Amino acid sequence: MKWLSLRWRKSSSTRLIPAGWTPTVRNILLIIGREYLVRVRTKSFIFVTLLMPLLLGCAVVIPNLLMLDGTDVRHIVIVAADGSLANSVKSELAPFHASGEEIPTQTGDGKTDRPRFNVSVETAPTEALRRQLSTRVRDGSLDGFLWIDADAVTTRKGTYYSRNASDIIESSIVSRALRLALSERLLAGQGLSPAQAKEVLGQVNLNTVHIDKQGTRESNGMGAFLLPFLLLMAIYMTVLIYGLYVMRSVLEEKASRVVEVLLSSVTPMQLMAGKIIGVGAVGLTQVSIWAAAGIILGKFTNASHAVGESMKDAHLSVAVIIAFLVFFILGYATYACLYAAIGAMVNSDEEAQQFQFPVTLPLILCIVLATAIMRDPDTTLAFVLSMFPLTSPIIMFVRISVSTPPLWQIAYSIAISLASLYGLVWLTSRIYRVGILMYGKRPTLSEIFKWIHYV
Repeated sequence: MKWLSLRWRKSSSTRLIPAGWTPTVRNILLIIGREYLVRVRTKSFIFVTLLMPLLLGCAVVIPNLLMLDGTDVRHIVIVAADGSLANSVKSELAPFHASGEEIPTQTGDGKTDRPRFNVSVETAPTEALRRQLSTRVRDGSLDGFLWIDADAVTTRKGTYYSRNASDIIESSIVSRALRLALSERLLAGQGLSPAQAKEVLGQVNLNTVHIDKQGTRESNGMGAFLLPFLLLMAIYMTVLIYGLYVMRSVLEEKASRVVEVLLSSVTPMQLMAGKIIGVGAVGLTQVSIWAAAGIILGKFTNASHAVGESMKDAHLSVAVIIAFLVFFILGYATYACLYAAIGAMVNSDEEAQQFQFPVTLPLILCIVLATAIMRDPDTTLAFVLSMFPLTSPIIMFVRISVSTPPLWQIAYSIAISLASLYGLVWLTSRIYRVGILMYGKRPTLSEIFKWIHYV
């Protein structure tokens, strides 16, 4: 950063600041503006900001292109000595036939999200036939074949030989067809007709309804999980990345001795506050751009895709958005203060890495426990972690987004975080004002305590 060229009192950016404001506020706003503009204009910021929506788009579009291609016909052979059983499996695959009229899930352009099959039946299972079909799979003229042994009804087993064993959608469809055919055969042995067996084995659709103090609403189970998880990951990544940016910015200015020039015009507290708020504004800008890109992409993405289907019914309420912003700001401010103190205490990246892990550990703990807390957000552990300042930004947000806790718990969590942040700012500013001018050696714990009590 070209801080040396900045004229604090006569900068053109002061025209945007009301003349009646105090010098302290004016200085902080100048630092915020400088930190923000310098970072958002960098090539790395522009590249990363544009790269994330691009990667997200590829992650959604490419699977659609690969998996939803309407011309992707899978040629398979069903081999079984029992011809009626083989034909029963074939009938279970009927909705997926290349020439069939019934296609399970279609998009607007007539494509389907499941592979369609061209199925043939062989009723003379011999080793010679197995070798012949294996050769056809290898040379690409056949996609796979299902081998059903004579005792399959008893063992409920079959073997599917495929050219692409990693295609879990294809394998799951073939497995489902075999399972239903074998189950129908067992039910037929109990006196049920084929129609009755199909009715017994029919799919059950379960609608999930979420109940809270605001009322009831239908909820998609996967979407209700994915949305909070994506938002908490956004908090985690942004707090971590931009907290580290604050630390490296302080460390760079300290190493280059630029900070000595800056402190001739502003106080350490003003410099630290401006740096933290400015970098935080950069992070909020980037997250906002990513969120807007995600919303736009979701509008134009094929809804039949697995993620799109799960997310389309996800409920993003105003309360969740407000909670995201509140706890994002609290989390970032808390960790940015800690990282700023680390940057002021150390003299190199190597020294800083030794302090990073203890600070980052609470964030990692939140991610590890997030899934369990989503499943049961009212446990004692969830309550305690949602009140602890270093974990509450993520844990309390998770609880709010999954099942809104009592209002008093939310108020307590925010109040504790604000009180802790106030004390942390006081503590960090005392470390910062002394440590930023200390060079040559890493301070001991006793020296840090002296810095705190230094008047």
